[in-house]
Amino acid sequence: MPLNFLGAVLTEGTSIVPYWKQVKTITPYVLGASAIKYWASGGANKWERNLHGKVYIVTGSTSQGMGTSAILDLARRGAQLILLTRNLDEWTIDWCNDIREQSGNELIYLEECDLSDLLDVRNFATTWLNNSPPRRLDGILVMSGEMEPCLFSKRKSSIDGLELQIATNFAGVFHLLDLMKPSFKAQPPDRDVRIIVTTCLWQSMGRIDVEDPLWQNRKFDGSLKYFATSKLQLSLCMLELQRRLMRSINEEKKGKDTNTLSEHGANVSVTLVQPGIMRSNSLRRIISNGSIILLIFLYCIILYPLLWLFTKSGRRGAENIIYAVMTPELEPVNRTDLEKVKYIVDCEESKLIRKEFQDEELQKHLYDKTASDILELEKAMAKKRPMKKKANYTDNSMKVDKDKVSKERASNTGSSKNSTNIKKTNVSTKGKNQINESNLSQNSSSVRKPKKRLNRRLLINSLTLN
Repeated sequence: MPLNFLGAVLTEGTSIVPYWKQVKTITPYVLGASAIKYWASGGANKWERNLHGKVYIVTGSTSQGMGTSAILDLARRGAQLILLTRNLDEWTIDWCNDIREQSGNELIYLEECDLSDLLDVRNFATTWLNNSPPRRLDGILVMSGEMEPCLFSKRKSSIDGLELQIATNFAGVFHLLDLMKPSFKAQPPDRDVRIIVTTCLWQSMGRIDVEDPLWQNRKFDGSLKYFATSKLQLSLCMLELQRRLMRSINEEKKGKDTNTLSEHGANVSVTLVQPGIMRSNSLRRIISNGSIILLIFLYCIILYPLLWLFTKSGRRGAENIIYAVMTPELEPVNRTDLEKVKYIVDCEESKLIRKEFQDEELQKHLYDKTASDILELEKAMAKKRPMKKKANYTDNSMKVDKDKVSKERASNTGSSKNSTNIKKTNVSTKGKNQINESNLSQNSSSVRKPKKRLNRRLLINSLTLN
């Protein structure tokens, strides 16, 4: 049918085409819009790689867009995913079960780890590292991000007193990767370990304070500056992390095999990924400024046609993450400069423009100062926590003593058997209190039994994946 129609148009002319004038007028605009949409969508991953048996720790996976699309793609390829989530609520559990059903992959686990809480991050990393032999790890995918409304915003603080965006986007991610360095070094030389960290265009607006990288002493003057700075400083620290991983591994191997010294540590690579401007929760929050009225009228009704044309979907943005996982350019045999960090934009390698990315001395100073400030902050918070725990324990012990006294008074003429039962009851009560306190110290959990299956699951991982 189309061939007959085209043949008739060629022989008889365009006069036989219905509404030819309207079609002729609209066609250039349609072609132009299609070209813009194709350009705005960016590149797509074309590489394939066998991910069966590979283990990845993922942050920011629960975002409805890039995060969910990326882990769904990886899960369908057979990867085992350990998803760090801030809370283990019913929605998150249902979401995880849905991902398992869609991908047909049961090796997807939820672990509770709030990146804005430095103690939570340390507890997770300590639990992961506390195993012999070392657990298998093929990479960490950092897709998490916290962005607050820009206009008329107020400072939000984390549990450690840091500004929430600095705590989540910079301090928490830095702390996690810095603590996980022993796990990176412990992987065998033939294992391709990839650390993939997302950044954004806003980092070009960030400011660097080497003497106060966590901005603890800075007066709050707008959330956008904090967000941009958190992304910029994290990117700079990732460049230094790559160099430290290479040099530390080489120093450990020095003298053992001098002929292949340059190859040691080549299996660990750090990659920065800029997924582009997406129709994400962050963009909606910027446009609506946190107002549901502006979200409905300004974003959904007025601006959405333009946003659809000039921005990416979350699925298209996830192509950059998949590319960084799949591309053979990051394989040890294809890397020429082992200390260089790759910067991926639209599924292609790009260059970091700001001059700070060429200043290794600045990056080293920023890394050292950030690590020391986080350590000092952890010590300061540790002094406050035992006081609260001790007060709670005193209250519990007082309740147990009151129960004991009341029971003894009630059994004035009781037999020795009854008194024995009272003692057993008191002992069991104290035991329950101790168990409850120990359960509160656990930080990772399974989907169905959040507080009891962390160590068992990680033990299973260590036995089956190495």
